[in-house]
Amino acid sequence: MSSSKAKGFRVERELANKFWELGFAVMRGAASGAGARRRFVPDLVVMRNGRILVLELKYRSKSSEIIRIELSRVKKLKEFAARAGGRAYIAVKYGKEQWRFIPLDELEKLENDITGFKIKKEQVEKVGLTLRQLIERELTVSLDISTLLQA
Repeated sequence: MSSSKAKGFRVERELANKFWELGFAVMRGAASGAGARRRFVPDLVVMRNGRILVLELKYRSKSSEIIRIELSRVKKLKEFAARAGGRAYIAVKYGKEQWRFIPLDELEKLENDITGFKIKKEQVEKVGLTLRQLIERELTVSLDISTLLQA
């Protein structure tokens, strides 16, 4: 396994564990993104109190790196979320920085071409929600800041 894939798996597990520690049910997509399935499988599905979040994760070690997301993956993510009755997000992490969550409707406002979207760090910071904002806004669960810092 290449080191970039190993890093990707590591950050997926890290985020899945963080949600789990905060009291959410979490499923990691087996072989998500690997092209090994006939149907699209998102990286993470996060659930609590009947609310569902469908996440496609993107990790870059350097904040100068542009994130590219294929248009076909965005369409499949949107369809999966609609079938599940959930909300779709692109979760982005640069190096050791905190996760940010871009709602699909915000992603679709960013620069794109016929093949997909290009996301820069400043755009992630502008439209991406922090983990706390995501939980409080989308899952209507209020969390104490000390709980978040421990997770």
